[in-house]
Amino acid sequence: MMLFRALGLVLWLAASLSSSVESTSAKPRDQVVRLSGNRAIAMRCDGRGKFTILLEPGDGGRRTHMAALFAALSTRYRVCEYDRRNVGNSSVASIPRRASDLMSDAFDALTAANEKGPFILFGSSMGGLLVRSYAASHRVAGYVTSNQPGTSAEWGRYVRRLETPAQRGEDDAWAFGGNNEHIDVNDVSRAIEVEGPPEIPHIIMISTERYQCPGAGACGPLYPAYVAASRAAADAGVRGSLRIIDGDHDLYVTNLDAVVAAIDEVANNSSSRH
Repeated sequence: MMLFRALGLVLWLAASLSSSVESTSAKPRDQVVRLSGNRAIAMRCDGRGKFTILLEPGDGGRRTHMAALFAALSTRYRVCEYDRRNVGNSSVASIPRRASDLMSDAFDALTAANEKGPFILFGSSMGGLLVRSYAASHRVAGYVTSNQPGTSAEWGRYVRRLETPAQRGEDDAWAFGGNNEHIDVNDVSRAIEVEGPPEIPHIIMISTERYQCPGAGACGPLYPAYVAASRAAADAGVRGSLRIIDGDHDLYVTNLDAVVAAIDEVANNSSSRH
């Protein structure tokens, strides 16, 4: 968790700097979906295919950050991306943000926009943790995560014992909402853990140590502990796998083909069971 704080700040700054550009250059397929409770979700969808892919960016990230992945996937799938509330062009939400309202925003918006599944979810960093929570409570066909931090229990089991007291304090603050979007990571983690192992195809992707060490601080003994936590997430259930990719934190940028291939594999594995 602490390992991703610096990267999350960079992503938040990029989102802030891009806001004035996107507001004047929205493409025709962009829309704002109005929901109950005065919620408004900025969303765009494109493409056609058997599956609909929902993209979830990292902490503070806007939907526009995954433009290249959106374009690549929309040649053979229906693809949707959106701004979470408190980010980009979506409306405000009370904080800390909890699992139930994050899930409601995503799936209420898809329903209101008349987007139909089966859904495959892709999430990067914090977005990876979110898609795991969505998959725990909604019927989806599968999911792929990229450099997701792991649940509070996974982190505690493998990583916390190797951290300094200062690092553990930073992790605790981050998990209780001290992140860019004030997401209650402990609550999201409980939503994953209470439902038990997933029974759908899922791939957990993480970067190699030479990128994780300078970029996210996963150095020395912390990196194999992060691998172990990620492997535990991948091995949950019976249809998951772990991929270690030689690319930086945003694999959907530096290793676009590998991310697309992982989503294709989940789609193919899901299709074989339908």
